[in-house]
Amino acid sequence: MLFKYEPGSAHKQFNEQGYVHLKDVLADDFVGYIKAFYDETQETASAEAEDWQVYGKKRQYVFEFPSQEAAEEFRDGLAALTGIDRDAFTISERHLKVYDKAANPWPAPHKDRAASEVSIGLPVHLPKGSTVCVFPELQFGPNPEEKALFMTDRDHPDLEQIYQKETCVMLNESIGDLVVFLGSSIFHERVKAAGAAILYIKANGDGRDPLGENIFGQKPMAEAL
Repeated sequence: MLFKYEPGSAHKQFNEQGYVHLKDVLADDFVGYIKAFYDETQETASAEAEDWQVYGKKRQYVFEFPSQEAAEEFRDGLAALTGIDRDAFTISERHLKVYDKAANPWPAPHKDRAASEVSIGLPVHLPKGSTVCVFPELQFGPNPEEKALFMTDRDHPDLEQIYQKETCVMLNESIGDLVVFLGSSIFHERVKAAGAAILYIKANGDGRDPLGENIFGQKPMAEAL
C-alpha cells in the first residue's frame, strides 16, 4: 500500500482550486523506499538524468517504483484525484530533484512544460522553511511550450516582492505529504530550496512523453531488488 487514505477523496478540492495538499497520506513503507532511493543517489550518480541537470539549482535522478503493482496503485490514486482517465494516465517525468546548496532562496516562479499538465510532489528531505509556493490566481492558463515558462520582471515589475503578495499560497508541506497542482498552468516555485530533495512525478492524460519516462502501456518493469 502506498497511501494511508484515498487521494481521490480530495478530487473536488483539486478540481475547484487547481492544487491540493494531502497531509500524511503516504504509507510509511513507501516514504522509507523513497528515502532509501535518495540516500543511494547521494552515494552514486548512476541514476542521474545528466541531460536534465540544472546546475546551481538542482540535480535530478530518474525514479523507479518498487514494482509495477506499486506504480499502478500510484496511477490509480492520482487518476482519481486529478480526474485523468486511468487508462490515459501518462507520466511525462519522474525525477528525484536534489537542490544545490547554493540555490537561490527566492527564484522567479515558473510554469512547467506543456506535457507536465499535473505536477505531483513527494517531499523527501526538507530544510527549515523550504516550501512549494503556488500562484493559482496569477495568469492562470496552460503553457503551450515543451519547456518551462518563467515569470519575468517585464511582466511583473515587482517580481522581487512576488512572494509577499496575497496571490502567493505557501503549502508548507512535510515528509509523508503529497502536493499536487496544475504544473503547466499555475506559476509555482520552491523557496528556500537549498539542500531540499523532492520526488516529482509529472503527468498528463493525452500520451505526451517528451523524455521517454512513461511506464504505463509498456511491458511490466522488473521487481526492484
